[in-house]
Parts: sequence; structure tokens; C-alpha cells
Amino acid sequence: MIKKITLITAVSLIFNLATCQTTEEKENQLEAELKLEITDTKNSIKTTSLIYDEIPKSLNFRGTVVESLKWKDALGENILIFTLSGSFDWKEYYKSGSQKYDIQDKSELYVYLFQKRSNQNQFQMKWRMYDYTKCFGVDMYTGFIKKAATITDLDKDGISEVSIPYVLICRGGMDPGTMKIIMYEDDTKYALRGETAICKQKEVMYGGTYKASESLKTNRIFNEYLEKRWEMHKCEKLN
Repeated sequence: MIKKITLITAVSLIFNLATCQTTEEKENQLEAELKLEITDTKNSIKTTSLIYDEIPKSLNFRGTVVESLKWKDALGENILIFTLSGSFDWKEYYKSGSQKYDIQDKSELYVYLFQKRSNQNQFQMKWRMYDYTKCFGVDMYTGFIKKAATITDLDKDGISEVSIPYVLICRGGMDPGTMKIIMYEDDTKYALRGETAICKQKEVMYGGTYKASESLKTNRIFNEYLEKRWEMHKCEKLN
């Protein structure tokens, strides 16, 4: 059983989620001062970062906050919260009803959008995004891609789109990890789902493929944007 999230020794992730040992250890232990800088501020509409004490106490969420943002759009005030669980023990039962199980490691990530409309006094949860990695005996990682999440208004309708790229890794060799980019506009969900690419310098050696959700296939503006974002962030670079 793995007690800490580790990275493949032969691979250095371009994602920069763990750019050095100190940062990796902080993320593994979810230390209070950890700030992952998840948002790509250059390609996002104007947002305000919130420190933990500025998050309304009425908001209900799980995990350790690693970034929180606030902004306004045509629908009202928005608060976006990114959290991680860190790794913990998980009972994996052999089959339904069995008393036998293995102890595996599991780690989770969450993203919450809370919204307060002009006719409301309190923030209400608009949507929650959740994913996880379960792993046994090999390298494990669950995390957001650094400086990759965006808040945009691509179709100029006054309603913001939130896109969140992240990776899930459970492997013992050089296989690609799982990569996803999830986008929400209001409560409509769009997605690219696939695998990271193993790259040497700028050359893709293998991996990096993805599939679009049916909702995304019918939206040319969002599809083109997320495909460009995928190309920007898909690579894991070989040392």
C-alpha cells in the first residue's frame, strides 16, 4: 500500500503540480500554506482570489481548499472552490457481499461552484465536480493541472464558462495517465476525456488521445477552445 502520492521516477510532469520535492510533500500532506495556482489568469476573465477566511461559512464542501475564486457574470455572484482530499486508506472488497478486502490508497478532488443571484440572499451550490484515484502498490497521483483552469465568456452571452483540466495517475511503469478537461456553462457540462501524452522535448512519443462528450461535439466554439487547451497541457516530459 502506498502511504504517499509519488511520481514516476523516470517522468517529470510538465503539469508542474509537484515541481520540486518540497511542493510535492506539501501537496501530499495538504499543508495549510499550500497554494497550487490552478487558474490561468492570462486567459480568464477578471476574478478575485479568496483566502480561506473570506469563504462564506454557510458553504458546504469537502476536502482541503487549494484555491478559491470570486467573480460576477449575468447570472450573479460566483464562488469557485477547488479542494483535494490527500491520500487515505480504502477497503476494496473482492466482490459484493464479501468480507474479504485489500487496503488500497485513494485520493479525491472536488470543484464546487456556488452562486448567488440578484434575488437571493445566500449562495447556493450550482454544481459539484468530483473524481478520484484508487491505487494499490504502484505510483499514484490525483491533482489539478497548474495554471490551466480558466473562467471565460467565449460565446459573449454574459454567462461564464469554467474549464478544469486535471490528471489521475495509477501506474507502475511508463503508461499515460488519465486526463480530463471538464467545462461548465451555467449547469450544462462539456468534457474532453482521454490520456496524457508521454513527450520528449516537443515530440509526442505516445498517448495524448481524447474523446469529446456529445454535448461538446455540437458546440464548435467550446470544442475548438478545449482542444487547444488539451494540446497545451497534455504532455508529460521525459527527463
